[in-house]
Amino acid sequence: MSDEWKDDTDAQGDLQLTQEDVDVDVTEGADEMPMDEVDAELDNQDDETFQDDSIAAFYSHRKSVFCVQLHPKFPTPPLAVSGGEDDAAWIWNTIDGSEVAHLTGHTDSVVAVAFSHDGEYVATGGLDGRVRVWRRHGTGDAWHTWEFLTNLEGPSEVVWLTWHPRGPVLVAGASDTTIWMWKLPSGAEMMVFNGHTGSVTCGRFTPDGRRLVTGSDDGSLIVWDPASGAPLAKLKDSDTRFALDGGITSLCVSPDNKLVVVGGAAGGIRVVSVAQLDSGGAAQLVNALDAHDSGESVETIEFIDLVPSSAQGASVGLTSHTSTHIVSAGTDGRVIAWDLKAGKVRGEARHEAAVTKLIVHPFTPLFTTSSMDHRVRTWDVRTMQNIGTQHGFTDGVLDLAVGADDGITQGAESGGIGAYVDKSQFKGYKFVGAGDEGVALVFRLL
Repeated sequence: MSDEWKDDTDAQGDLQLTQEDVDVDVTEGADEMPMDEVDAELDNQDDETFQDDSIAAFYSHRKSVFCVQLHPKFPTPPLAVSGGEDDAAWIWNTIDGSEVAHLTGHTDSVVAVAFSHDGEYVATGGLDGRVRVWRRHGTGDAWHTWEFLTNLEGPSEVVWLTWHPRGPVLVAGASDTTIWMWKLPSGAEMMVFNGHTGSVTCGRFTPDGRRLVTGSDDGSLIVWDPASGAPLAKLKDSDTRFALDGGITSLCVSPDNKLVVVGGAAGGIRVVSVAQLDSGGAAQLVNALDAHDSGESVETIEFIDLVPSSAQGASVGLTSHTSTHIVSAGTDGRVIAWDLKAGKVRGEARHEAAVTKLIVHPFTPLFTTSSMDHRVRTWDVRTMQNIGTQHGFTDGVLDLAVGADDGITQGAESGGIGAYVDKSQFKGYKFVGAGDEGVALVFRLL
């Protein structure tokens, strides 16, 4: 294996969580609101007094903000990148909402943004089919200057972007059935993967970086060898046990690289074992999970730990150590915790409208969701209780990013920009939400 796949990433700092007993009885539907009350709340939202819990805001987009991501070394530097309907992206400072770099050159909406594993590069992908890459200009603690590096063309419309977890290799999934892979900083095309017959809706590298997994709205799941471009396994909707009506909308990979979990456009979830691929075996369907409302898309799935840990895993982007529990969220507003060993629901909660994103707080039982109900909420998977709700949006929250809290706050009431809050008054996390009204907001978990 070449050097470009080797891990050179620093470990993150310890998490600010204490050990708690995880053997908690979970009542299905915990914190769930009866549907008649949900309807009443939505009907009365416009009449409620507006509440804004945000500690900073970024206003430059002016149109819908479709995607947001935090720098991988956040909060040092305290940077976010966001893209939107204005055909542009920005790198900006989450402390005061100031612009750091305006990322231009697209002729249609920017629907995907991604920092590289070490934060030295940032890529933007648009409906114009362009993938544009910028590079940090400077060394050490200099993060305020970025330079345009290259424009990558090939896809018709970009759907998603992901970087290899250990090197400067960028992958884009497209609506034209293809997946493209480039080597940076040269921008050289490394591979074009062909095998799907529909839009490639989701894709990820396995945590060890040795495989690329992609899903399509044609209902197919493919595991690729990124070095050769060969498909190592393919499951299709012609297998009635695997078939997901409407195709695949989301996927996640277990921290041990052995399981792939996919969510469907009509509410189904499938668990696939890929543990035998290295020995020449086939991918095997392990379980079919159904709890989301029929016809409602599973928008996001993630593995999660029930026991908090201060020791980070070896791979960038890895958020859990165990492969026994997942959380899923969908357009039905339901947020479901699953026990994969038992093959059943462990607990459930609910937003008042479609959930757009779910982010696990690395190596903890906590996760945060964003929703079209204008809210950002944080949950504890052990009890499925809501431990924090952030308000401030007046329209749907389209994307979400979560990072460690540096304690810096904003505003005259809290001591002004650059002041520090009492660490006993917050729980160690900041969130950035991307709003349909054209603003990105920064929150603190209190």
